[in-house]
Amino acid sequence: MADLEIIVEGDALYIDSRLVAPRLGIEHESFLRTLDNYKTQIEQGFGFLRFEIGEIVGRGRPTRFAYLNEDQATFVMTLSRNSPEVVQCKLDLVQAFSRAKQLLRSRQEETVKHVPYWYERLRLALSDTELPLQSGYFCIYQEMMRFFAELEGRLGYIVPDRNPADGRFLVPDISIGRKFNEFLRDEGEDACLARQRFLASTMVVDFRQPVMKNSGWFPGGSHYQEIQIYNHVYPAASHGQYQVQQANSYPTEYQSIFQYYLQEYWIPEICLPYLKKRDPEGVRYLTSTISQLPPSAKTVLSGTLLGKLMQALPLAR
Repeated sequence: MADLEIIVEGDALYIDSRLVAPRLGIEHESFLRTLDNYKTQIEQGFGFLRFEIGEIVGRGRPTRFAYLNEDQATFVMTLSRNSPEVVQCKLDLVQAFSRAKQLLRSRQEETVKHVPYWYERLRLALSDTELPLQSGYFCIYQEMMRFFAELEGRLGYIVPDRNPADGRFLVPDISIGRKFNEFLRDEGEDACLARQRFLASTMVVDFRQPVMKNSGWFPGGSHYQEIQIYNHVYPAASHGQYQVQQANSYPTEYQSIFQYYLQEYWIPEICLPYLKKRDPEGVRYLTSTISQLPPSAKTVLSGTLLGKLMQALPLAR
């Protein structure tokens, strides 16, 4: 005899009528007639009945069945006489729902306990009081948060904790900061025009710090003295005892050119490959979600940071 397996859908629990009927010793068609006969009372007391159509096997007709919640199933069983098999079915049903509810509660508790790495970073990043981010300066992390906040708020996408390929925690601001500094040092036409537009000079901007290299001592870039170091705090999950890391902050006069770089280069050209490598499921989700947006929503979003990402998702336009 088939076990009474409970179906879990989100926070809802159901039992398949095709499992209940044989346990009561009756034909499934007879069980469905009981549901139809008492449909009004069942739905008034315990919610709408959920009828489904099963797959067609061979040349047979599609099977009609019902997903019953706990109260519906319990009520219908009271309509059967208490034969030994009915009593056993009632007992098994109560135990099956009890186990399912216990499992559901444990899952919910685990969900509540788990704080996404992204949220932990939001809480900790700028919490240091010994060497905090100073007024008049900005950090890459702050600017990046605006974009990823839009991904979550508008599309329901949260940056995952880890790269499934290597298990490393995702820290996209490090990648963004490195690429931004490369852009500031780029002598190509686009970078020169951007510096002329936002900084009133085509001269390269070099924030690189002094460092000892194989070729000898590098004294630092031409603009190194303009940056200010602050303590960036990471979650213990990724950095352990080395949670506090020194990071660069930049004078706010460079904020506009950074926003330009983020919107015109990193988001449309680099973000998607970055996520594809670290969260391919997430990229499929984003593509599907954006593709299903109505044209009016896509038009509105085209003027936001997400609109820049949509440039890299041609199927989502």
